[in-house]
Amino acid sequence: MIKAIFFDMGGVLIRLHPERCIKAYREIAGFEDIGNYLDPCHQRGYFLDFEGGRLSLDEFISESLRHCAPGTTMDTIVRCHREFFEEPAADTVALVHELAVSRDVFLLSNNNPLSMLIHRPNFAAAGLPLDTSFKHLFLSHEMKMLKPAPEIYLQAIRESGRSAHECLFIDDSQANVDGALAVGMHAVLYDGQSPLRKVIQDNL
Repeated sequence: MIKAIFFDMGGVLIRLHPERCIKAYREIAGFEDIGNYLDPCHQRGYFLDFEGGRLSLDEFISESLRHCAPGTTMDTIVRCHREFFEEPAADTVALVHELAVSRDVFLLSNNNPLSMLIHRPNFAAAGLPLDTSFKHLFLSHEMKMLKPAPEIYLQAIRESGRSAHECLFIDDSQANVDGALAVGMHAVLYDGQSPLRKVIQDNL
């Protein structure tokens, strides 16, 4: 029986717009080589180090400003980064609250401090405050681990207090789904098109 559900964030709980973000960095911040660090599928270089907890927020901002046009500020970086994300949809908010009544609901996300500065108020405004709607937030930059390494799943399972076979993980990346399956979790790939509610119900 599934007793715990682990949600990825980007691509599952919210829609992502990497192309829109890349365009903003180039046109607003003058970050011409952003494609070397961020593309529609991956983050690389110091962007990836940021998600893995190997770079602080201040270090990330300082490095980003080195790539940007003179006069660019942290506020501009935040404005550009915000273009990556939508807010959670009303049905997604309702679904998480409904699931939390009968199961433990967690977030397991490759994420970084800058994105979380954006997500916390966005999720709260949508009626899904992150720190109270989920039993725990397992975030890569805090854990200093990245999906799909087995260690991040194993630590999340241990801290959840559940067995791997009692856990369901939902992600939009096949590699991350495979990583969860490899440690004994139930896992499903979310395509971003099917109703998330039906995907969950079909796998409980």
